[in-house]
Amino acid sequence: MLTISKPLSASQAQTYHEREFASEKQNYWSRDQQGHSEWQGKLADQWKLAGAVESEHFALLSEGQHPHTAEQLVRHQVSRTYEGKFGKEVTSAEHRAGWDATFSAPKSVSLTAFVGGDERVREAHRESVRTALRELERYTQARIGNVHAPETTGKLLLPLLNTIPHVQLMATPPRSFTPMLSSST
Repeated sequence: MLTISKPLSASQAQTYHEREFASEKQNYWSRDQQGHSEWQGKLADQWKLAGAVESEHFALLSEGQHPHTAEQLVRHQVSRTYEGKFGKEVTSAEHRAGWDATFSAPKSVSLTAFVGGDERVREAHRESVRTALRELERYTQARIGNVHAPETTGKLLLPLLNTIPHVQLMATPPRSFTPMLSSST
């Protein structure tokens, strides 16, 4: 199952990444030595992002900037309040850095992988997430400019933040999931 959050601002995305994945003291991924990340998507290939998701690259991308040159790729829109067409107060959204998305495995998969200790099931979950994201990428759209209709680009940049499916032991029964942040850059 895929669960997607409301859009995250740049500061929300950076805080989430720092708190949950980059800080060894605070995140539960590093406590059990299972915190692994990787870049995925055609834009990751195009921009030569490979291996672990580095905080510096993540921060630049969440601000709409190129991960190596810091060139501004996405024009920031700050939140503002104005009177709408029918006299109602409207507050616009600020720049959306991305969305928190989580792939959750069915309970039977989680039980087989973690309680049964079957590494093949964990690997199958990892590969199914990668396959789903490659398929999703084919339909990716971007709005090039504020007033233009969305265009199909077929390019995504995805920091997969835990490529080893994690078991949530406090859940009854245990459940396996793989989180990622989808970038709108």
